[in-house]
Amino acid sequence: MPIYGYVCNKCGHRFETLLYANETANCPSCQSTDLDQQLSLIAKPAKAGPDVPMCDGAGGCGRCSPDLCA
Repeated sequence: MPIYGYVCNKCGHRFETLLYANETANCPSCQSTDLDQQLSLIAKPAKAGPDVPMCDGAGGCGRCSPDLCA
């Protein structure tokens, strides 16, 4: 099952979601279905260990920006 990235044409919110067969995505912020599907890249799994920072969901890990973690 692929994960798709979207940008909402109504409110501009960016998000990713997992869709099952015959499901339609909707914006988690405004519930609109007027969305532009974005290219979603698949990342190589990160190495685990005590010196590898975990994503805090707010962009503090340094691996992504806060608007992409939300």
